[in-house]
Amino acid sequence: MLYFRRNHSTTFSAVVASNLKKIIIIYLTLSFLSCKQQEKIPIEINIAFEYFNRNWNSEDIEKIKNITEEFTVPRNVDYGIPAEIKNNLLKANENSETLTKFFDSLGVKHYDDMAGILLISYHKFLNGQDIDLNEQVRSSKAYWKPILECEEKQRKRRREINNVHKISDTINIKMPVSETNSVFDLSCPNLEWDFNPSRDLSVDGIITKKYFKEDSTDLVIKVKILTKNHPLTEIMMEEVNVGHEFEVRLQETAWKIKTTGNNTYSK
Repeated sequence: MLYFRRNHSTTFSAVVASNLKKIIIIYLTLSFLSCKQQEKIPIEINIAFEYFNRNWNSEDIEKIKNITEEFTVPRNVDYGIPAEIKNNLLKANENSETLTKFFDSLGVKHYDDMAGILLISYHKFLNGQDIDLNEQVRSSKAYWKPILECEEKQRKRRREINNVHKISDTINIKMPVSETNSVFDLSCPNLEWDFNPSRDLSVDGIITKKYFKEDSTDLVIKVKILTKNHPLTEIMMEEVNVGHEFEVRLQETAWKIKTTGNNTYSK
């Protein structure tokens, strides 16, 4: 019996030692993986994480942990949280310049995208996932690429209209009309539309003035209406009749503009 007990004790100790060894190996492995994950997170992103840890309570952090991701814009999260990141961390914090320069170096220029990337990165971090920063940046650039290309085309079109159309010129403008019978406009990158003469507005008018809006690059031409194919149609929710003037802002417009008698509209 004594021999058996000594043997059992020895066996038990060996099992404990073996299990303890396994636990230590698992702990070291997890610690190593955790360190590797930390190494993947840039210093600037960690600065943001530290800000979140200091300024958000456990309830807010739990909400971030459970958000649904969609591009760089998180869903089912209070709007106030992304706004706080943008206004307090990215614009009015001692680390704001460091963070914005970091994002600028990645090609991320918009504060909303920066805030979204930081929020989703923190969400992934809380769930033990890789933050996928490169993929988030790629998605941001892919979203803005057609918009930026469209805006560049708009700048060329604006210069063309400014050069071609002079004060006192007679022009024709075609504008899409909504179901509320008012002219509206489209923004980049969705500027394409087909004129429907039974619904949309066509105006002949004289350019009376050209100027930049509020010291910006937003070039405006003021047009006095000579003819209007649909007399009751409003322009941007305002009643504008023959003889009245209205503004055409060329910064970003999908309205079709040409010199009267010319068959080609500015594109």
